[in-house]
Amino acid sequence: MACLALTVTATSTASAENVQAGVWQKDGHDFTIRAAASTSASKIATVKDPKTKVPCGASRCTRNNNGGKYTCWSGGPTDNDWLKVRWAGKTGWVAALCVDV
Repeated sequence: MACLALTVTATSTASAENVQAGVWQKDGHDFTIRAAASTSASKIATVKDPKTKVPCGASRCTRNNNGGKYTCWSGGPTDNDWLKVRWAGKTGWVAALCVDV
C-alpha cells in the first residue's frame, strides 16, 4: 500500500513596495482634502467617517512642507506640512498633522 503526502506552503506575494499608503482620521477628528497645500485652496471633500482610508496613490505619501500654515482643530497641532492624496479621481492635499498615516 502506497502512502502519498501533500505539503502545501502558503507564501505572500505582497511586499512593502506594493502596499499603498493612506491617511485616516486622527483622534476622531474630521479632515479636509484640498485642491492645493493651503487652507485657502478649494475643498475637494471633508472626511467624516473614521473608517475611511484615503490613499496617497503610492507606497509613501508625498510631502509638501512648504504649504500654507494650518491648525488642525481648536487647540490642535499647527504646522505647514501637507500630504498628497487621491480622492474621487482627483489629486488633493491634507494637513499632515491632522491625520494618521
